Amino acid sequence: MATAKEKELKKEVEASLKEIGEIKPWFDKEVNAWVFEHPFYPVEYAGDSPEEVIQNYPMYLEIFIEHRMQGRIDDILENKTKGKGGYRPTQTYL
Repeated sequence: MATAKEKELKKEVEASLKEIGEIKPWFDKEVNAWVFEHPFYPVEYAGDSPEEVIQNYPMYLEIFIEHRMQGRIDDILENKTKGKGGYRPTQTYL
């Protein structure tokens, strides 16, 4: 049975994938591979085929979101992220 954290992670990944939309890899001649990245998340995946990228990109996104929920993302990288997936602590101002 899934824990509350696992359920929350799954919910956040689903929301992020909905935010990203269809995963449409393109061929990058510089790296000689099919790649996909989205401006909302600093997650990139490159593979030998579009199918591989479509299959594996969500796993890499899940790892990123899990790290974000655990507070393991560097502030510089976090500030560049525009996506909403994963836990974001609220800031309070006194």
